Formats: sequence, C-alpha cells, structure tokens
Amino acid sequence: MAGVGFRLTKMFHKGGVSTDLLAIAYSVVVSSGPWIITTTSLWIILNIMNINSMYFNIGIVYSFVFSIIISGLVVMFESRRLSDLIYLKEYKKILPEVFGIILYASLFTIILLAIFFLINPHEWWFIFSFSYLTISLLILWIISIASISTDAVNWYILAYIVMGFSSIILSKILGDENNQIGYLMGFAFGVNIGSFIHYLIIIFHFGTNIEISVEWIHDLRKYWQNIFIGVTYYLALWADDFITWTSPIYGEEPLKGFHFSYIYDYPMFLAYLTIIPTATMFILILETRFYKKYKLFYDSLINGYNYSEIELRKKEMFKELKLNISLTIKVQVVITSILLMFNELNLLPFVSEISKPILRLGFIGAMMNSFYLMIMLLLLYFDFRDDALKLNLFTLFSNIILSFIFVDKIGYYSLGAGYSIAFTLGTFIGYKILIKKVDDIIRIEYFRQEIGVEDGFYMHFKDIKYLMEE
Repeated sequence: MAGVGFRLTKMFHKGGVSTDLLAIAYSVVVSSGPWIITTTSLWIILNIMNINSMYFNIGIVYSFVFSIIISGLVVMFESRRLSDLIYLKEYKKILPEVFGIILYASLFTIILLAIFFLINPHEWWFIFSFSYLTISLLILWIISIASISTDAVNWYILAYIVMGFSSIILSKILGDENNQIGYLMGFAFGVNIGSFIHYLIIIFHFGTNIEISVEWIHDLRKYWQNIFIGVTYYLALWADDFITWTSPIYGEEPLKGFHFSYIYDYPMFLAYLTIIPTATMFILILETRFYKKYKLFYDSLINGYNYSEIELRKKEMFKELKLNISLTIKVQVVITSILLMFNELNLLPFVSEISKPILRLGFIGAMMNSFYLMIMLLLLYFDFRDDALKLNLFTLFSNIILSFIFVDKIGYYSLGAGYSIAFTLGTFIGYKILIKKVDDIIRIEYFRQEIGVEDGFYMHFKDIKYLMEE
C-alpha cells in the first residue's frame, strides 16, 4: 500500500481544506470502498428491488462467509508473494502465479462444498448456483489482491462499482419467483464482470502472460504462517456468529445445514459498519506519516549507518508509531461513544428496542476488532508472522470458549460479549507484543540477517566448549 501512501502525501503537501478532504475521502475509498459498494448493492437488491427469496438470502450470506474464510488461506500468502515479485521486478510471473493460486483455491473449495452438500443434500439447482457464486467470490477476493498491487486504485474501485451495478441489474433480470436460480446466478455474473475488470488491470500493468504457474508453492515453507494468519483471523471474527447460529435458543435453520440468528445478525452487521473510521485512519496516518519514519529507519540499516544514527531513527519511528496508534484509537473511541449514547437514547434509525443490548456490545466489539486488526497488520508490517499467528489463535479460542459460556449460560443480554472480550484481550496482548518487539527492533533485525561467512570457517560456541572439554 506504499504507493497509496505516496499519493496521499502529495495531496496533503498541496495544502488547503479541499485537498485535505479529498485525501480523507480517498482513504475511505481505499480502505472501505469495496466493502461499502458490495454492501450497498446487496441492500438495494434486498430492500429497494424487493428480492425476498429465502434461497437468495441464504445463498448470498453463506457464499460470502465461505469464500472469505477460504480466501484467508491464500490472501495473506498471496500478498507477501506478490510483494516479493514486485520488489524483484519479476512482473511477468505475477499473473501466472495468481492463476495458479486461483486454481488450487477453487479445487479446494469444490472439495469442501461437495462434502458439505453430501452431509446437507439440496436440490441440484441450488447446489450449482450456490457453489458457482462461492467460487466466483473467492476468485474476486484473490484477483483483487493482485489488482490493488498495481496501485491503480481508481480502476480498482471502478471494478467494484461496475460489479455492484451489474449484480443488481442481472439479479433482477435473470431471477423471479419461479426462477430463483436466476437471482444467485445473476449476482454471480455481476461478480464475474468485476473480476474480469480486475484481470484487465493486472494485464495492463504486469503483462499478458496467461500461463498457470505453481512456482509460488516453493515459498510455502518460507511463509507458511501467512496461510494460517488469514484463516485464523476470519474464523476468530465469525466464531461467535457460528455459535449463536447453532444455538437451540437463538439460532434458526431455514434450510438444512444453513443456520442464522436474526436477532443477532442485524445489530452485529450495523456494528461492523462503525470500524470504517479506524480503517480510514490506518491508511491515512500510518501509510503517510509513519511510513516515512519506517522507511528512514530501514534505509539506515540497509545502508550500514553508524549505530547512533540507526538508534535515533528507530526512536523517531517508535515515537511516530505510538502517536499514530493513539490518534487512531482516540478517533474511533469518540465515534463509538457517540453511537453508544445514541443507542441508549433510541436515536439510531432502523434499530428496535430488542436490538439495543446486542448493538451495545457489538459497538464495543467492533471497535476492539478494528484496533486488533490494526495491531495485527502492524505486526505483519515488521514481519512478525509467528506473533501474529499466535495472537490470532489466542483470540480465536478465546472467542469460541467465551461465546459458548455467554450464549449457553448467561443468555440474551450477553450475546456478543464473547466476541467483545476476546478481541479486547487480543488487542491489549497484541499491543504489548508489538511495542516490545519494535522497541527491540535493531537487535531483532541484526539477528535476522544471515552470517556472511562460508560454511567451514566458523563454529558455534557450544562446539568450542565441547572441544575444549575433550
């Protein structure tokens, strides 16, 4: 995302209220544009166009859930692999490797869906359309990672806008009450159109080599943590939903194998929308102000500056990091506090009295989740993959255990408490890990370097001690 940071920096350097507002709007688009566009198109389909098909509603929700969780297995790894290829200027390898990742991820998804529908049999048309939509969304998530890597942000957002409009129009044209497969297939075709535009963006920037490459497999051992970092985060994010959905008290099963909790899902969805400020601030501040200090520090390491200069730049980077985290947290806390007050005073539109307790915990949980995601991404910024994975595993199991306890033992007024507490704990632990690591970053980076001595010209201290004893 450094290219985005450079563009934002140029906007701020121009000065003036209008360019500052433009930079903020640009940050919103970059950080949350695809999410906002996709959500808006779904809202239009379900509310304005009155598509109230149960199969469509279920198919949309679960295809998003399945595709996002499965994409977690590849998108973190893909991001790192593409970064390496771009750094090495091996642009021609990018598209073939993206195709290779899509192929393997799609085959894996087909196997999982086959198992799921063997356990939960349905009509062939629903199985086919649901599977097609799930794989279409999976391809969209994977190919858009390569698309945003081009730094063609305007075209990237345009691809999602076209996808949103196409999904709305095609769902309405192809589907009706007697042809419900058309609703799902229409939405899927809209997703395909968006994916095709992302594909054109990649071709324009990285070349037209349309082979399928699996060279990326060689990096799996090197970046194996990235595979699990993505999927464990998404599972941690959805764990409380799965537990509430399958609860005999709060969950429903309108179709075999597909669970929901209508009293829980809507307020939690509204709560998730409130993390947009944190996502915007992360792009706006950390990718501009912090990135400058970050780059200066690592330039000093790479270029072999003296220790005092390296230490000075480390302190400046460390100070900027804490300042930026603090500012981001303050902005989100103010917004969440206002929303909590509005919730208590019944001033929020589209929120019923029954949703207030869940929304209350949802606001807090979403806020802590946004902080947690910021901390995790910063850990990955410094390549602390082991710590990010351990943190995700802790948060995942905390959410599972706490959600079971609150849903089964305490009841309605505690729905969402497991999610909120798990991400609160994860945020504080993650922050402590991040600060400790960055404070010791010079020693860590020197220990990461390979020893520049050929094998046979050195021995470990323990071996010397052993020889001396002999």
